[in-house]
Amino acid sequence: MNHLSIRLAGIGVLILAGSACYGSDPLSRPFPDRQEARKAFEPAQWKTVSDERLGGQRGGFDVGAGLSLSFGIIRSVSINGIVVAATSFILPDVTKITNEQAKLASAAIAQVTVVQNGAGNFVDSSVTAKLPSGTIIQNSLDNQTIQNLTVINASVNSMGLFKTANTQAALKDALFGSVGVR
Repeated sequence: MNHLSIRLAGIGVLILAGSACYGSDPLSRPFPDRQEARKAFEPAQWKTVSDERLGGQRGGFDVGAGLSLSFGIIRSVSINGIVVAATSFILPDVTKITNEQAKLASAAIAQVTVVQNGAGNFVDSSVTAKLPSGTIIQNSLDNQTIQNLTVINASVNSMGLFKTANTQAALKDALFGSVGVR
């Protein structure tokens, strides 16, 4: 899969996840203009969504019974192996997100980063004002290794589920093993 496909898939996931935050269904109306999209990342614009609607958008994923889900995004740009720009946010437990964490995540997602390497690079402020988020990289030097990475980390504390499954498998093996082959 090429880098454009991966980037577009990532953007699609963020748009769908963001739509749940501000209570809109992205499939029910045309894609908003860039100014409206930028406003959507402001926490003041977010609306609480009913559990039924949220369950439909996220495929019925249920976080409960002590299950915690953490989520984070790290965007970085490196030139010749040296990190020149980085943006990140981490939500240690999505089920217990605070207003401050929501504001930090919103600011990190909505940020437009401009990286310029070499002389003579220029980005008009009207260009960055129209972007809801992203990274603009300009390079006027030869033989530069430029790397733009977006890492999405999601983890679930499902060790208890694995222990339960392992216990059930061991019990099943013991029961069927005691019967033997006849």
